[in-house]
Amino acid sequence: MKRRLVAGLLVLMLTAAAAPALAVSVDPDSPLIPIAMRVLDNGLRVIVKEIPSYPIATVNVWVDVGAKDDPPGYSGLAHFFEHLTFKGTPTRSAGQIAYEIESVGGYLNAMTSLDFTTYFIAVPSDHVDLAMEIQADVLRHSLFEPSAIDQERTVIHEEIRLRQASPQTQLIDMALPRLFPGTPYAQHPVGTVEDLANVGQSAMRDFHAAYYVPNNMVLVVAGDVRADDIFAQAEQLYGDIEPKVVPPRPYIPLPKLDSVIPIEEEREVSQSYVLIGFPAPGAVTRDGAALTMAGVILGQGRSSRLYRSLVEEQHLANDVSAVYDGFAELGLFAIIAELPPENVDAFTAAVLAEIGRLQVEPVSEAELARARTLARSSLAFSNQSSVNVAMFLGQREIYGGVMNAVNLISILEGITAEDIQRAAQSYLSSEAYIFGHIRPQGR
Repeated sequence: MKRRLVAGLLVLMLTAAAAPALAVSVDPDSPLIPIAMRVLDNGLRVIVKEIPSYPIATVNVWVDVGAKDDPPGYSGLAHFFEHLTFKGTPTRSAGQIAYEIESVGGYLNAMTSLDFTTYFIAVPSDHVDLAMEIQADVLRHSLFEPSAIDQERTVIHEEIRLRQASPQTQLIDMALPRLFPGTPYAQHPVGTVEDLANVGQSAMRDFHAAYYVPNNMVLVVAGDVRADDIFAQAEQLYGDIEPKVVPPRPYIPLPKLDSVIPIEEEREVSQSYVLIGFPAPGAVTRDGAALTMAGVILGQGRSSRLYRSLVEEQHLANDVSAVYDGFAELGLFAIIAELPPENVDAFTAAVLAEIGRLQVEPVSEAELARARTLARSSLAFSNQSSVNVAMFLGQREIYGGVMNAVNLISILEGITAEDIQRAAQSYLSSEAYIFGHIRPQGR
């Protein structure tokens, strides 16, 4: 490919000392600095986090395509594609791919969400070159053999069955179409048995050609590696791929619910499972950060408001949590609980009362300090391995920029009581939400 002078030639070293030169300031206390980033001429973003003290390297590729991009009649295609990626290339069989990685003490995995697909290989750091080469081979040259497609179709059928068997997972799958009606986020993450029957080799190859292009991908490497070596190998492995225009996505406005929408199902379970859900803004918004902190205060940990009140004091629930889950363009704020079926009405009233309190009464400085401490420690604990560091950096780059990952602790610690109160007033309506309930049969 002809070399072009573009902004992608710049190597961006994110360090505290470099902060004055950046459009976005860098949190000097972030555990993720320094990191290095280079954009190849063809648009592939390469991010490296050197961790000299950690002898494992993770090679993690992100593709900006997920279940929300599944074509009509092909729900589950992005996830199905992910299953086929390690199933053979012209030079490696599926067994050979696994053998080469496992023989050096490594492992590989992948996952698909509504927004993205990601693949990682973790190996001892001195085998990072091998992991990089295998990763490029499978992403560029997978065969999508019909026999492998048929085999994985059966595997995904079982995955669908297991998702449906989990009350908590089924609640979320039931809620998404009602939370985000008329948007791509209403798609079923792993598809349906009926739509999966439509998927063949041509659909796989068309999907690969449309989305698996360098300007739609991010390569993250974390561990005991040298950034310059990774950049050089990335150029060798991916630099000859021509960029392409990715299929455009429509603008997705935040849906507004105007009533309580019940979703109920009876099962052979002994307890009730409840989800109270609200549409929310996307992951890299200030309101999303405020709702993250609201979730910590309401329902993360045994000292949270809902756990103390509903589990320990009133004994209405066996377990309860509150969480904000941000996507690229939209988000979800949910209270999820397991409880005796006879307590559901009292539980719901108590949850709505706590949400109302959050709207009219600013949280105390003590609660805010606890939430900030939990946010910092949670992110620190979740980034203790090269796999987690790579996954965190890659996801945030897909969602709007790696700087959001670097600065996330600082962003969360900057959220005020007024921010939380405003976000609760804006998004957590006691008169408009999804009420999902899986109840014991006959109860």
